[in-house]
Amino acid sequence: MLNSHQILYIRGMKYILFSISLFFISFGFSQKFINAYTGSYHLDVDATNQIMIVKGITSAEEKIPDDIRKQMESITLKIKKGSIILNMLGQEREMLFSDRSSKKTKGVCDLVLTQEDDKKVQEKYLTLIVLKDGKIQLKSEAENADMDNFVWVKIE
Repeated sequence: MLNSHQILYIRGMKYILFSISLFFISFGFSQKFINAYTGSYHLDVDATNQIMIVKGITSAEEKIPDDIRKQMESITLKIKKGSIILNMLGQEREMLFSDRSSKKTKGVCDLVLTQEDDKKVQEKYLTLIVLKDGKIQLKSEAENADMDNFVWVKIE
């Protein structure tokens, strides 16, 4: 027969196990907005150039030199659960994020970038936007950021 202390201990353990289970279940559902877009992408040079022409950054008559095109074609983006890795000209930059539903109209989700320090700073995030043919863009919350011009195609 169990005494009252043992019964209380067993009940307490049930609540602790239940709480831990809920934590792990909710953790499993975190990053749910980005899941469909995880994978490796390469830069769509022509679509990126078209955006730059529309913005007036480059001219429509201007042909991309072959060496520049080759460098642009080597740019890759990897979206993983909790981080994006941009590989540009041999330099790899990883940015950690948590995702949420998008604040922007055309956005699928926002990738809220993890800040290096804990100081009160303005939230920085990238909005994932789906274009035609499964292409994507990551647009910064800041106006006219360079990253906004890039169009990405998933590597199959």
